Amino acid sequence: MLLAIADCNNFYASCERVFQPQYINRPVVVLSNNDGCVVARSNEAKALGIAMGVPYWQVSQLIEKNKVAVFSSNYQLYGDMSARVMQMLAQNAYEIEIYSIDEAFLKFEIQHDNVSSIIAKADMIRKNIEQGTGIPISIGIAPSKTLAKLSNHIAKKISKTGSFAIIHPLEEKELLSKLSVEELWGIGPAYYRKLKSYGIDTVWQLMQKPEGWMRKQFTVQGLRLLKELRGEPCIGFEEDPTERQNMVVSRAFRRDVYKIEELKEAISHFAERMAEKLRKYNQIATHISIFLLVNPYKNIPDYKGPRYFSQSGQLAISSSNATEIIQLSKQLLQLCFREGLNYKKAGIMAWGLQKKEGLQMSIFENEAKHLRMTKIMTCFDQMNQKFGKGTLSTAAATVTSHNRWQRKEEHRSNRYTTSWAELLEVNANHPLQIKMNRGQK
Repeated sequence: MLLAIADCNNFYASCERVFQPQYINRPVVVLSNNDGCVVARSNEAKALGIAMGVPYWQVSQLIEKNKVAVFSSNYQLYGDMSARVMQMLAQNAYEIEIYSIDEAFLKFEIQHDNVSSIIAKADMIRKNIEQGTGIPISIGIAPSKTLAKLSNHIAKKISKTGSFAIIHPLEEKELLSKLSVEELWGIGPAYYRKLKSYGIDTVWQLMQKPEGWMRKQFTVQGLRLLKELRGEPCIGFEEDPTERQNMVVSRAFRRDVYKIEELKEAISHFAERMAEKLRKYNQIATHISIFLLVNPYKNIPDYKGPRYFSQSGQLAISSSNATEIIQLSKQLLQLCFREGLNYKKAGIMAWGLQKKEGLQMSIFENEAKHLRMTKIMTCFDQMNQKFGKGTLSTAAATVTSHNRWQRKEEHRSNRYTTSWAELLEVNANHPLQIKMNRGQK
């Protein structure tokens, strides 16, 4: 059994290029919420020296000078494209563990260790994914997760094909002697400095250390890393990575919010999104917390009080019902809100999560009402999945105007795969001419 990690290349930028191929080979950056910082870059943008996380205003002149294409984060598009990629990966693997929006670990049942045929299989998967979704990916294959991540790094940075395999790590001295331990999965700055203090610079040097010494100097975590590098799997494969203990939906506002009416609309919107995510993962929440953050960079005259407020409450019955979560969230908001403060961010957290099948009804609860609301929520999900997010919404969470709390997204592209109103339109008289996104540079 071999493990692989499939990693989408420059995922956010690649999603934009799928529907706007004129940006292929042109620098592309994607901005964070409210168009604040750069959170994704194409290889061309990286070559210009645009750093990850740099504030947009600091590089705006560089971006304009080099005609860099700028996009606001389009999470609906990215989420849908991710689901398509993961679905195709699942068809090509014995088992899959979705690690992030653009990465997944795969299990392969391979009866031999012929590197050429293993690479050929990986190349076939890469070709199918790119042909089916337009997203380029890199694949690293190895006996353990840590080695697979290292193989993926080599596939991206060194290999010309985009696939690489390390099957027998103890036979790869020449290769691993050229790789810094800094490239290893889980090695942060402090860990790296400690390794260097012992004269360990390369992956191969680390692999030669005795297990006893490694455990003494770096505890069980270091021993596990050493074994993983030698091809002994120590990090398990998560069969259900979607099961979590809590869930958060939050957002920084594009402008400070002062009115409780706008905060109610924002919190209701977040609560509805939270309930949708709970149903997606077949979970229910027992408790809800909300929080408000006063703008830490903008002083209020004569105010020296706290800038963070939060309240928690328990649902009458564990639920993923949007109306129940919204109702409790608005009650908690009333307890948090302080008149006259300028709120910059708000959020909601569901905790005490459990599987929906574990729900136990109280004898005081109306079971018929609960079942009816469950059917209504199922209808919501089906309609929104078929016709696009926001097709159906609760009245409390309906966005009535372009309020201060809504995200700033001046450069957002169309939601090509999730909104009927924003599908690509082909001109019948000019088949190659398509409807472009609004106002894109």
